[in-house]
Amino acid sequence: MAIGLNHLHTNLAHLLVACAVLNLALAVLGGGRKASVAAWVARIHQYGIMMMGRLIYVAGLGLAMVAGHPIMQPWILAGLLLWGAVEVSGKRLVGRALALVADGGVETKTLTIGAAIQLTVIGTIYTLMQLKPSF
Repeated sequence: MAIGLNHLHTNLAHLLVACAVLNLALAVLGGGRKASVAAWVARIHQYGIMMMGRLIYVAGLGLAMVAGHPIMQPWILAGLLLWGAVEVSGKRLVGRALALVADGGVETKTLTIGAAIQLTVIGTIYTLMQLKPSF
C-alpha cells in the first residue's frame, strides 16, 4: 500500500508542476484577454491544479501515516501551510480574473501574478517534498 501511495503522490506531483507551468504560460500568452484562452486556463486551474493538488495532499497524508512519518515533520508542516497560499491565490487572484474575462472584460495583471504565485509555491512544496529537510 505504501508503494502505491508513494507512486500516486510523486507522479501526480510531477503532473501538478507541469500544469502550473502550463497555466502560467497560458496566462502570459493571453489568458487575461482572450476568452478562449481563459477557458483553457480555467480548466487547467480548476482540474489540473486545485483538484489534483488536494488529491495529492490526501495521498501524501495517507503515505505519511502508512510510512510512519509524524505529521509534525517540518517539511510536512511547511507543505501543508504553503498549500494555503495556493488556495488563496487561486480563489482571490486567478478565479476573479478568469470570471472577469468570462464576463467579457479585460483583466489586469492579476491572472499572471496569481499563476506566478501558484507556480512559485508549488515549486517550493515540490522541492521540500523531494529534499525532506529536517531542521
